[in-house]
Amino acid sequence: MMQVHFIGLGEISLFNLAIALHKKGETVTGSDEKFDESLKSIMQEQGLLPKGAGWFSDSIHAQLDAVVIGSQVKHDNPELVKAQELGLPLFSFPDFLYEQTKYKTRVVITGSQNQGTVAKMILHALDYNEVATDYVTQTSNGIHLTTENDFILIEAGNGVSSSLDSTPQFQKYIPNIALLSDISSPKDTDSEPFALFVDSVVKGGSITYNDEDSTVKELVEASENPIRKFPYSTPAYQEANGEIFLDTPDGEMPLEISGADDLRSMAGAKWICQQMGVDEVEFYEAMSYFKSDIN
Repeated sequence: MMQVHFIGLGEISLFNLAIALHKKGETVTGSDEKFDESLKSIMQEQGLLPKGAGWFSDSIHAQLDAVVIGSQVKHDNPELVKAQELGLPLFSFPDFLYEQTKYKTRVVITGSQNQGTVAKMILHALDYNEVATDYVTQTSNGIHLTTENDFILIEAGNGVSSSLDSTPQFQKYIPNIALLSDISSPKDTDSEPFALFVDSVVKGGSITYNDEDSTVKELVEASENPIRKFPYSTPAYQEANGEIFLDTPDGEMPLEISGADDLRSMAGAKWICQQMGVDEVEFYEAMSYFKSDIN
């Protein structure tokens, strides 16, 4: 059993990870200067509510197996300073998550805007077809970790890893299977970190990418990483009376989603699901019940 302390437990990603570890039976503690009220009630239910708001250096001791640092934690944080003085193992959120999942098949979804929709679609299709998977999403209660599931789906954030490491989180997971959904205008976003993401995919792995985003297309096709590359684009569809009908090998299928972005996201999700054991027919059946606002 591990003893893990979270500095910055009020950050949703650290909070979700702490709850997931607690449910696995690990010993978890944490602290922060403030907590959202909705998180407080969950922590109280799980027996994880800290003794108060603020930083407490006496929470850091030599028996800790790991200290996980939130992305907003400052260099002079008293808990961080003491952990450094004691020489304890320090991890950013993505580094610690990688350590917990390095023997699983990591399916990493990232991008600038639409990656969340892709991740929801994949999880919906897997759940509909009773394919068990671990997962990490950017939503409340968004982390599920087990010892038995082979796959983990990670919706990877774009923020820095921690105050000690400015590397974008999505570069840390070393995916076996990856999807790059989109990159904002190069004027707004440095595309180089995404190029490094493509190169971080495990050799022999795969990347599914948005063929309609010119920056994404250029980065993926220019990469010399020996991986399989699966482009996706907006599928053929019809629109009648405000309803979307997808053109499939078995005919037109009505959908409860709308807009080219969602349809394109669905095309990417299909490629990923096929690599996770859900075939095309099973995927389309699941998607006929998917709604864009599904949690």
